[in-house]
Amino acid sequence: MVDGPPLADLAELIQKDRLEPAEPARIGKYDVLIEHNFVGVFVYQIRGDRVLMFHAGKGYREDVAVALLDAVDDIADTDDLGSIVRLRPIDVPGFALDRAALLGPGHTGFFKDSPLKERGLQVIPVHRSEAIDGEEYEAFWPGIIGKNLALRHHHWDREPTPRADVRRLDGGMGGLYRKNSRSRRSSKPALAKARSVLERDLPGMPNGVRVSVKDMRGHDLHLNREFDRLRGTLTLQVQGKPAEPLKVDIPRHSAWAVFGPLFRGEDFDPDALNAQWPPEHMLMMRVGDKERRRYDSDERPASLEECLRWLDALAPTDGNYLVFVGRSEGVVQMRWEGPDKPKLWLETPEPAHRHSRGRYVTTDEAATMIRTLARENRVAVDDLGDLETTPWNADSEEE
Repeated sequence: MVDGPPLADLAELIQKDRLEPAEPARIGKYDVLIEHNFVGVFVYQIRGDRVLMFHAGKGYREDVAVALLDAVDDIADTDDLGSIVRLRPIDVPGFALDRAALLGPGHTGFFKDSPLKERGLQVIPVHRSEAIDGEEYEAFWPGIIGKNLALRHHHWDREPTPRADVRRLDGGMGGLYRKNSRSRRSSKPALAKARSVLERDLPGMPNGVRVSVKDMRGHDLHLNREFDRLRGTLTLQVQGKPAEPLKVDIPRHSAWAVFGPLFRGEDFDPDALNAQWPPEHMLMMRVGDKERRRYDSDERPASLEECLRWLDALAPTDGNYLVFVGRSEGVVQMRWEGPDKPKLWLETPEPAHRHSRGRYVTTDEAATMIRTLARENRVAVDDLGDLETTPWNADSEEE
């Protein structure tokens, strides 16, 4: 038995502080109480000394309600459900979600501040790509329902939001997936939307960053970015088969197309690793912009289009600069010089000779240098003509 209010009071406590009365009804083979109000449909099932509930804010369907009750019927009365989330499969035609997530007494969102806290259970429909059977409630609720995936769990008409558990593998300090700017390790994985990780974070990873990206079945991507490629391994967890890493070498913007089906819960097709993609024209870029208060500490990957947008956007203020690095590490850099009517100085550094060569240019000439570096992997400052050579002084600093 569970400490708490007398059993006779459970129905009354369900009604306490609710917006509308919960009326007796029958769903499939189950006797329930159903409350309809302006935020949706609430279904309550009294199970001995416990109350099980679920909420549909949008898209309520009785066949889904029956499927949820069926899925957890054999475990809802377990003496000690503990703090873990228990997933059970559901299969309802035309319904995008395929798991019932059961949260035990003391570990629900709905009954958190209720007298029924120690008697209340909650069932939430989720997708197999969003949660792990047996994970702790403290990870599930803030990570899945909270700010990370921010699922509208009470919207039964929603589409799945595949999740990725991401961990930094390198020893670099701060930055992507670190707790703070001084942290050099990742004690816990970050729970994130898989599509955002694969489409946004991986293509833009700084040099030297290496990450592990896992789906809910434990399939594990270890990746780092090398210029316009994502390289590393994929280790698939297949029951009865040894885990053998597959080599990954794909264009940086293709990760969602290649691995999206895997993170959606489907089987992985190794042929996806061999798909052909059009070449990308890109550079590594570093920005110094007083007006926008942006001072990059190192270069970041940027498409040719983004590089040209920055050339147009960089305010003509003395000291504002852009640095571009090509695939073969050729460098074109430029800065605005002069207090009154600044002019744009463009140069390429030549460390072997301890000097730079360049001249003042128009923005059109600068754009041509950027395009040539991105498309041809060539530093084309000699094409400008009339270059000046600037020796490096012992105390001078390069951009």
